[in-house]
Amino acid sequence: MTEEVITVSLDAVVLLPDNQIREQMCFKTVRHYADLMRGGEKFVPIKVARVDAADEAKGFVLVDGWHRVHAAQRNGLREIQAVIVTPSGPEEIPWLSAEANRRHGLPLSRVDKRNVFRAYVRAKKHRTGRGNAVKSAREMEKDLNGIVSRHQLPKWMLSDFPAIYRAMNGSGLEDGNGDAEGVGLPDMDEEYAKGARAAMSDYMACMRAIKDNQRALTLLTDAAAVVTEVSELVTGKRAWPKASIDF
Repeated sequence: MTEEVITVSLDAVVLLPDNQIREQMCFKTVRHYADLMRGGEKFVPIKVARVDAADEAKGFVLVDGWHRVHAAQRNGLREIQAVIVTPSGPEEIPWLSAEANRRHGLPLSRVDKRNVFRAYVRAKKHRTGRGNAVKSAREMEKDLNGIVSRHQLPKWMLSDFPAIYRAMNGSGLEDGNGDAEGVGLPDMDEEYAKGARAAMSDYMACMRAIKDNQRALTLLTDAAAVVTEVSELVTGKRAWPKASIDF
């Protein structure tokens, strides 16, 4: 099936750190991608999920394409091509990101692989179906395909998700407190709020570092315009602009 490619506004794409499987960005890759983009190179579309399936104006959450998005931002682009994926819930997005990275991304470090394992469990891929029966270590090893061996996997499970480990070595049925072990559903509004606070902190740090006072004043004017716009949007004085141009 051919995926529909749309054009989305970069200011409508949320980059949540918890959805990034990699421990750190490769900024050499970002710079390389930015150079290629300026030269007219066409990239594979990023993958995004709708924040709210019932409200397109709420925008998108990035699933795959962190280096491409940062490269586009570095070049001052306002839009980027994307395809929409539909996760079962926000907890599945890191797993979809992990799967995409394993197919085409840079090699994964040991820490990255551990993050892939955690995303797999939080997306409930460790279960045999819709119930609470837990797969065997051998079955999980096959699913994860090179991320962790069936011998090492129980050790990771014991450390990260002890209730699931007990189920693997007991009745085979998961009955622990998922919320207590980080398997419960996240509060997405709080996650978006954390992202906004982090962006404001980054802005402050960059403003502090700028030596050219005139350039800093220009950025201050830009920020004031954004605050005014967001204030009008949040209070309902204006409607949120479209998150994509193809709907």
